Amino acid sequence: MQEHADKIPQNIKDQINGDITSLNEAITTEDQDKIREALERLKNSSMEIGKAIYSQSSSDQSGEQQEQPQEEQKEEPKPEEEKKEEEKK
Repeated sequence: MQEHADKIPQNIKDQINGDITSLNEAITTEDQDKIREALERLKNSSMEIGKAIYSQSSSDQSGEQQEQPQEEQKEEPKPEEEKKEEEKK
C-alpha cells in the first residue's frame, strides 16, 4: 500500500487500516468465526487497492496514447516541402 499510496484514495486506505485493526483484534480473541469474517473483509477491501491502481494506470496509458498521434502530425512534411520534392522530380 505504501508503494502506490499516491494512487489509492484516502477512503480506501482508511477502510483497509480499519480492517487490519479488526483482524488483529479478532486474532487476539482466538474466535475463528470472527477471524474469518475480519480476514474476508480485509481481502475484499484489499482488492480495492488493485482496482484503484489499475484504473489509474489505465488512464495514464490512454493519455499517452492520445499524445502519440499529435507527435506524428508534427513529423508530417509541410505542403511547401512536398511541392519542392515534386519540382525536383
